[in-house]
Amino acid sequence: MSLRIIGGRFRNRLLKTPKGDKTRPTLAIMRKAVFDMLQFSLPDASFLDLFAGSGIMGIEALSRGAAHATFVDKDRHALSCIKDNLELLQLTDQADILACDAKVALQQCAKKKLTYDIIYIDPPYKLSQTTPLLTELLHFIDTHQLLNPEGTLLVEETTPASLNHFSSPHLRFIDSRQFSDSILHQFRRINFFK
Repeated sequence: MSLRIIGGRFRNRLLKTPKGDKTRPTLAIMRKAVFDMLQFSLPDASFLDLFAGSGIMGIEALSRGAAHATFVDKDRHALSCIKDNLELLQLTDQADILACDAKVALQQCAKKKLTYDIIYIDPPYKLSQTTPLLTELLHFIDTHQLLNPEGTLLVEETTPASLNHFSSPHLRFIDSRQFSDSILHQFRRINFFK
């Protein structure tokens, strides 16, 4: 299976996707909605793609003007696809790949004092339904300086939504949008640390 980039300088280029059902590519209609929302935030942005799969979200961000993307996945097939896709588009100098669990990746980024303008979280639906993973990740992002002031955090999950009642002192809920059986939540960073 292959995925098509829908916008930017690599529009219509095809990307490899991992074989099997461990990863689930973000629907094209949702990708379009995400990047329509982010169009004014993307130029020169830093983008963190958690549970990256094929890397389509981070690569789409780079295609549309982001300066750098960090891709996180622990599946070896996904990591191989991300590497191949970045090499295919000659984007390796604008990217980092972290081969580890999302929680470990956030801890490593926090330790290195890395920050991002946009964070995209899209775990396997079964994982996010059976564990408090999304809440744990959002709490970690909330209590560390990973998201820049006024930065955007996007979280994709399946219905029924588990984040409807999430509250946080530093992440302001913007909205939720439903696409088929997927829900996209948008948060913005406020009250940043000094």
